[in-house]
Amino acid sequence: MSTALMKKRRNPSEKGQAIAKLIMEQYQPKTQEDMQIALKDVFGPIFEAMLQGEIDNHLGYSSNDHSKKET
Repeated sequence: MSTALMKKRRNPSEKGQAIAKLIMEQYQPKTQEDMQIALKDVFGPIFEAMLQGEIDNHLGYSSNDHSKKET
């Protein structure tokens, strides 16, 4: 692949490095599977919240909204 097509890697931010350090300290992964579990624990709720926000935006109301809807 030519270098023109490759994106330039950016340096991790201080916040990102601090979060990565905390994940490593808290989970202390020894294997690839341990790391996958840690990443699922950390990022799973983030992705769920993002997807729920997309669904709410697409539908025009929250999934827990019991008010009358215009159809």
